[in-house]
Amino acid sequence: MQLDKYGFPQASGIFETIKTIDGKPISLNRHMRRAIDSARDLGISMPEEEALRKELLSVLAKSAHPLGRLRLCFWKESFSITHDEYVELTEPARVNFLSETVHGSQHKVFPYDDRFKILEAARDEGFDDSILFNKKNEVTETAISNLILRIANQWVTPPITSGLLPGVVRAIAIEECGVKVRSIHISEIADIESAFLVSSLRLAQPISHIGEMKLKIGEASLELREQIIASSKPHSVG
Repeated sequence: MQLDKYGFPQASGIFETIKTIDGKPISLNRHMRRAIDSARDLGISMPEEEALRKELLSVLAKSAHPLGRLRLCFWKESFSITHDEYVELTEPARVNFLSETVHGSQHKVFPYDDRFKILEAARDEGFDDSILFNKKNEVTETAISNLILRIANQWVTPPITSGLLPGVVRAIAIEECGVKVRSIHISEIADIESAFLVSSLRLAQPISHIGEMKLKIGEASLELREQIIASSKPHSVG
């Protein structure tokens, strides 16, 4: 199987990235539901459930890690599963802004080159990621994560209709941790008190700076982070 420079099959398809703890994937059922929905919308045939489960168990057994990054890729011809070591992020993130508007997708698709290029450009400038906006100048997401922002003492996240990937951890934060959904205009950036990058690997990483603007990482942030982590449970595949 030929891979591109980012480790994806040289094809077009959908993928799921999942954090594992002692070989147990976090929120696997949520990820698979999203993959099945995307496969149906994009005309990609999914493997039989039992074949997928057997391959998943085999990969997890052959490539065991206390903390891992599980990646499942599906395309029209086949599927692949890899499991690599993951190093936990311990420092808060610094993010900047991408000046151009970016069209988001409700499907997690590869090639993923465009998002990695945004990420690399941010890192070249000393940041960890970039906040993206739609044509209405509404906040959407970052290159590889969803956003949760604290404005006027309330945790909020942009709606899917703004143009963003419906992330698994974002859904957990909304359904189980009291995060509200509403549009967030660029004019509200100065009102952000605290913020998180949320994704399946980082779960909830506090943001310390948006550009040069310093954010608060206080009791409210620690409480939300604990709630998200507690709600993101690893489960055995077997």
